[in-house]
Amino acid sequence: MKILYPDEYLDQVYNIDFESLYEKGYRAVLFDVDNTLVPFDQLDAHDALIHLMKTLRTMGYKVALVSNNSKARVDALNKGLKIPVMANAMKPFTYKLKRILKTIGVHPQNAIFVGDQIFTDVWVGNRLGLYTILVKPIQSKEQMVTFIKRRTEKLLLNRYLKKEGR
Repeated sequence: MKILYPDEYLDQVYNIDFESLYEKGYRAVLFDVDNTLVPFDQLDAHDALIHLMKTLRTMGYKVALVSNNSKARVDALNKGLKIPVMANAMKPFTYKLKRILKTIGVHPQNAIFVGDQIFTDVWVGNRLGLYTILVKPIQSKEQMVTFIKRRTEKLLLNRYLKKEGR
């Protein structure tokens, strides 16, 4: 079960202590897109998100978007961010995540993966040895396939929270 538990569980990406993680040696942050950074039906980056990406790059992080969604959808969001992307990532399979890490030049042990789903984001990140951060989904409205997975994820999340004493 540990492979499905995140290293951290937070309300949102803006609650992550990126400075502390940088001090611990992490040099890249890979973000899931839908319901992690923006609602799944939002096409463009909002000001707070643009500011976060600029701040992370200024700190010295390499950042990238990794999404199972289409290239057109991820590219639309990336217009305001201008960072490397891996669309159609096929998470939880590791192949494309390995490729984006190689593209940005960071070893898995020095990378963070931030996402809102256990069975895609946490699982793939843990399988590769990344530091995984699970965030609460931005909105409850979701695509049907995600909605179905959420029921089982909720059971796992409750076990994780109990283990963590929360």
